[in-house]
Amino acid sequence: MSNWGRRWRQFEGDAIYWYQKLVGRTVRWQIEGRQNLTLAQASKRPFLWSLWHGLSLPFIMYGYRFMNPHDFCVVVVGDERSDVLQQLAERIEASTYAVDMQGNPMAAGRAVLRVIKAMKKGKQSMLAPDGPDGPAFIPKPGVTFLARKTEGVVMPVGTWAWPVVKLPRWDQYLIPLPFAKIYIAFGEPIFATKDDDETTLKEKISQALTAVRHKARQMAGIPQTAE
Repeated sequence: MSNWGRRWRQFEGDAIYWYQKLVGRTVRWQIEGRQNLTLAQASKRPFLWSLWHGLSLPFIMYGYRFMNPHDFCVVVVGDERSDVLQQLAERIEASTYAVDMQGNPMAAGRAVLRVIKAMKKGKQSMLAPDGPDGPAFIPKPGVTFLARKTEGVVMPVGTWAWPVVKLPRWDQYLIPLPFAKIYIAFGEPIFATKDDDETTLKEKISQALTAVRHKARQMAGIPQTAE
């Protein structure tokens, strides 16, 4: 890809950063399930936030407002799209690890190992199981792999906002508008072990993410049957 293409993607990362920072100052918050977050944090296990891909931006706003982004290490897809997320992460001082399973498997394996080591040393991570290309709400094995290898705690997160724009793409990516109200729902933590059956764990996480998404929409007054 040309340098121009890379610069444009970096501009996109900058734009997301400034949008979430400026709009984040105007939003109001409604948060439920704090007791679940307290329980997960008390376990002192490696911490893995998980949510469906389209709900990411409200959570980024939450993290920037209420947490220290420097504490995060984030897995990104290892192609040109990583330029956007790496630029955003650089702005908020989070660490990124590009994993390209379509390229050099040895390099991808080393990147995953660095993520695992960082989590075991206290870094938090965030992963959208249906990203980066969908289909929506169909989890890939990355979240279960990290959870089992680190014996970490998975914190299911659901988000919504109103007023909000939904982008016309596979994940209906949510963009909260200025002065929106953002709804955050924390589900019950999932404590993973190395002995967990991958299929069972993936289904458990999938059900939890769907439940907290419905909860956040319910908090926003949206019927469960409405999409």
